[in-house]
Amino acid sequence: MSIHKYNRLTLIVAFIFAAFILNAQKNFTMYHLSQTTQANYLNPGFKQENRFYINLPIGMQNISFMNSGFKVSDALEYRTQDDSLELKPNLLLAQMKDLNYANFEMSNELFGLSFKIKENFISLSVRNRFQTRFTYPQDLFEFAFEGNGNDLLGKRASLDGFGLNLTSYFEYGLGFNRNINDKLTVGGRIKLLSGIANINTAKTEFGITTDANSFAITIDGSSEINTSNISPFTDSTVSYSPISSLFNFANMGFGIDLGASYQYNDKLNFNASLLDLGVIKWKTNVNNYISNDVNYTFDGINLNQALDSIDIFTELSDTLRSVFKQNENNESYSTALRTKFYLGGSYKFNDFFNSSILIYNEIIGQKYNVGTSIAGNIQLKRWLSASVNYSIYGRSYNNVGFGLNLKGGPVQFYAMTDNILAMINPISAKHFHISFGMNIVVGPIKENKKIKQETREKERQERKAGNQPKVEKVETADPVQTKETN
Repeated sequence: MSIHKYNRLTLIVAFIFAAFILNAQKNFTMYHLSQTTQANYLNPGFKQENRFYINLPIGMQNISFMNSGFKVSDALEYRTQDDSLELKPNLLLAQMKDLNYANFEMSNELFGLSFKIKENFISLSVRNRFQTRFTYPQDLFEFAFEGNGNDLLGKRASLDGFGLNLTSYFEYGLGFNRNINDKLTVGGRIKLLSGIANINTAKTEFGITTDANSFAITIDGSSEINTSNISPFTDSTVSYSPISSLFNFANMGFGIDLGASYQYNDKLNFNASLLDLGVIKWKTNVNNYISNDVNYTFDGINLNQALDSIDIFTELSDTLRSVFKQNENNESYSTALRTKFYLGGSYKFNDFFNSSILIYNEIIGQKYNVGTSIAGNIQLKRWLSASVNYSIYGRSYNNVGFGLNLKGGPVQFYAMTDNILAMINPISAKHFHISFGMNIVVGPIKENKKIKQETREKERQERKAGNQPKVEKVETADPVQTKETN
C-alpha cells in the first residue's frame, strides 16, 4: 500500500474520532438488575420497593460507544517474520456493510429524588443527555484505500447517507409509578427538555464516478444540514454558555416514557417500556445549509495524484466549494428524540436466582436497530445483586456483560457494563459501555419485622380480651344461680 493511501485513511479515521470529541444508552445489564433504583429510567413500570431515594453527587453516569462497521483487529494481520502487525484494508472492508454507523452516548444524572406514598411512587430527576451518530458508507473507505481506480473505476462510489447527527440537552422528569394490584405495576414519566446544541443531517446523497477511459470524475448529489448553537465552536466571535440552557428553555422540547410490569405467577414476570417519545424545537443560533442537486465533471483528473499534491488538492477544494453552492437560512426546525422500546421477561427459579431475556429496539430518524440479551441474575437478601449476561447489538456478537449492586445501610453502589471484554481487549470490540453511581435509599420495612409487630399486636389484643371477666352458667337447684369465674 502506498503512503498516500495511508494518509487518506488517517484523515478519515481522524475525522470519525474528531466527530466524537465534538460531540450512552442501551444498558442491558441495568435492565436485568431491576433492583437498581436507576433501572426506573429504563422501565418506569418496574415495581418499586424502596420508600425513598436520593442520588449522591456522582449520580448515575452512563457512557456507551458502538461501531457497527468494524473492529480494529479486523484489519490487522500478524507478520511472523518481524513479529509485527500489518494493516490489511481488504479485511477491514470485508467486515463493513454498505452503510455503517458509530454511536456515542452519555447520560449524567444531575439530580434524582423519589418517594413512596402508599401504593404511589413519585420521582423527580434532572439529567444531561448527549448523543451522536456518525453514519459512513463502505465506499468511503474503499475510496480512501484505492482512490478512484481499481474496483471503483467506472462505477459510482456511493456516499449516500454520510453524515453526523448530534444532540445535547437537559431533561427534567416527573415520574409516577403505581401498583394496580398484586400482579400489575404501571409507570410513566413526562419530560421537559431544554436543548443545548444540535447537528441534524437531514439528507445526504453524494456519489463519485470515475470514467474508465478518460479518468474524468463526475460528482453528483445534494444535502440538507441543520445546526443550532454550533457556531460558538467554529466562530470565536460568537459567545454562548451551555449552562444557560439549564434555565432559559429557548430550545424547548417534550418527551414521555411509559412502562409496565406484570407478575403472571410466583415464577414468571413480563415487562415492557417505551422511552424518549418526543421532540425538540431548535430556535437559537440556527444555521441551515441546503445544497441543491448538482452534477459536475472534472476532466482528466487522477484523484490518487491529486491527493498526493497539496496544490492540486487545494484547487480541487476551491472548485468543490464553487460547485456546491449552499442556500443558507436561519429558520427554526424540529428533531425527534431517539425513541426506544424494551420487551422483557424473567423466570424465578428460587429466592436467590432468576434468568431474564430482553429485546431492545431503537428508532433513530428513519433507521431501526434491534438487540437481544439473556442473563442470569442472583439476589442475596437486600444487600447484593449481580448479573451476568450476553447480548447482540449493532452487528456485535461478543458482548458479555456484568453488573454488581451493593447496599450497605442506606448507601447503594452499583457498577455495570454490557461488554466487559472491551475493557480486556478493546481492539477486538465493537461495543463499549459502562454505568455506575451511588444513592441513598430507604428500603421497606423488613418482612420479619412486620410479622413480629403483627404477632405482638395480636398477643396484646388477646391478653386484653383475656383479662375481662367471663360469666359461665352453672347448673344448680336454682336455675337463675350463676358463677363468676376468671
